[in-house]
Amino acid sequence: MFIAFKNARSSLPRRIRPSTSLIRHASSKITSEQLEPSNELSERLRDTGLWQWTRVAGRPKAPIDDIAQYIGPSFDRHKGCDIVDINPGPGLWSRTLHDLVQPRKHILMEPDIELYRPFLGDFLDKPNVEAVPKAGILWKDLNSILESLPHQTIRDPAAEPKRNDTLLVNVNLCYCPPKKYQSFECVSTMVLYQLMSSIRTASLFQQYGLVRMLVWISDDGKRRLLPRSAIRRKRSAFEAELSLEWLHEICGHDVEVEDRYELRDEWINMESGYNCLKRMKQAGLTMPKGRETIMYNNLSANQKLANKKLAGFQPPRHNRPFREELEGLETAFAEDEASEASYRLKMLRYREKYDAVDSQLFLELLQRRDALMKLWKKSPTQFPAAEAEFNARLDGVKKNTRKEWLMVRDNYHLFRQKKPTLFWDRRPFEPLAARADEFYPRMPCALLDLQPKAMSKYTRQHGPTSRNGTISDTMLRYWFQHMLAPIQSAMDGAWPGFGDCAADIASLHDPKLGGSPVSGHGALVARCVTEEQWADIIKAYLEWPFAPEYTTLVGRLMDDYDVDPPQEDESKGTAMGGVA
Repeated sequence: MFIAFKNARSSLPRRIRPSTSLIRHASSKITSEQLEPSNELSERLRDTGLWQWTRVAGRPKAPIDDIAQYIGPSFDRHKGCDIVDINPGPGLWSRTLHDLVQPRKHILMEPDIELYRPFLGDFLDKPNVEAVPKAGILWKDLNSILESLPHQTIRDPAAEPKRNDTLLVNVNLCYCPPKKYQSFECVSTMVLYQLMSSIRTASLFQQYGLVRMLVWISDDGKRRLLPRSAIRRKRSAFEAELSLEWLHEICGHDVEVEDRYELRDEWINMESGYNCLKRMKQAGLTMPKGRETIMYNNLSANQKLANKKLAGFQPPRHNRPFREELEGLETAFAEDEASEASYRLKMLRYREKYDAVDSQLFLELLQRRDALMKLWKKSPTQFPAAEAEFNARLDGVKKNTRKEWLMVRDNYHLFRQKKPTLFWDRRPFEPLAARADEFYPRMPCALLDLQPKAMSKYTRQHGPTSRNGTISDTMLRYWFQHMLAPIQSAMDGAWPGFGDCAADIASLHDPKLGGSPVSGHGALVARCVTEEQWADIIKAYLEWPFAPEYTTLVGRLMDDYDVDPPQEDESKGTAMGGVA
């Protein structure tokens, strides 16, 4: 098994890992390295002497041409539409988008328009291009511009929303260093939150229908909406699942070893990658040369495991940072025959052995949990005893092993649905690999493609007097502060006694609907709820005869609410970041 795994992951030469200063976790300060120009455009921006070190604007022609080649056909349905372009900067991407869509009107909302005029050049002379020297992220300015679009009509907020392909939005929310605003770590976080909220409330662009949005954002910001693990699936990501038909990462920063917030079984990552490659082949998509991700190259070169179920059939394996260190120490030890194994090497070997034992246990537990779900349907009388045996086995393992089981269980549960829960596992194509030095200032950025959908009537505002959307929003603020709570406990936490309704919500228990009939260590927890299950929970609350007045609910839940910080949770265990 490990030979197959290593062949699939490491058959190709490893890339040199970029400097961590350019990878992730945006700092509040900008470094001299980030200000070094790496192409002609970034040199021109530096030489203006007027550049303000907050906006990331430099995107050279090469990656933009690759993006156009890769997803250009998806813009055919927008031919002749209106484009609202916020913070276009030098305008290379704006020009490309203009050529792809041939819009009837293209509005550039750029507060620093005079700074970028030399870069935009004759593009501003086009009769269908209008430059507005206002900040498009200030809604009073934006609304005044939207009102000037003669072909757009405001839809009835009570009606079922429909897709509007006659309007396309492009927004640049990359800031370096992050531009703080009130309690938000970066203004881009606030703007992205408001853009997502506008889908539910039919405001801003979404008052004209379901409008597609293209968003340039930092690598940190991307992961709020597009997580690759259960640990990262917090309120922002869940609200995206509620309100979007799709969320694609068109291009982004590529790394071989994810940080601890994205850690999950590599067999899940491989199976997800193979599924993506299959979808790409069916769609006739190929990645431009030089833009392939590490995952794409490795899996394309090793097709032996394609079309096979891997997750839940192989012992879970997590690509932790310590493994790279262990590999280096083993290589050095093998080359020096006279040396003795160092204390560090012995320690890492023990850790590897410890992980292997746990991995085998986790595989057995995953398979036993799957068997319990089948038993619940086939033989209900035998289920209670088998469930008790399953929970007793986990009660007897070490605390750290039990904590890590939560991560293994939830990542597997989210992936092994009829339709994988995470947008990342549904991706129709691999994102193009973009380097930090292709942006100016240098920082990892991503281009996201967001297509809103008609939300469930239980989770959106569908009329002036409706409370559905606000009740859902209020409960979610509480819900994702208790991500590891079993569903019934989380419902009870929203309002005492509401958890009793969980027994009557079929989707919470039926494995075919994403539920789990297993209690204790195999239970469905708050962070694994699907959009369909959430709609069922809100429906049950609205029909519950003991539901409090809305203002009373708000008063109770808002007392404990804090602005969605990156939370530590017990499922990460003590070893996720490596060995001390």
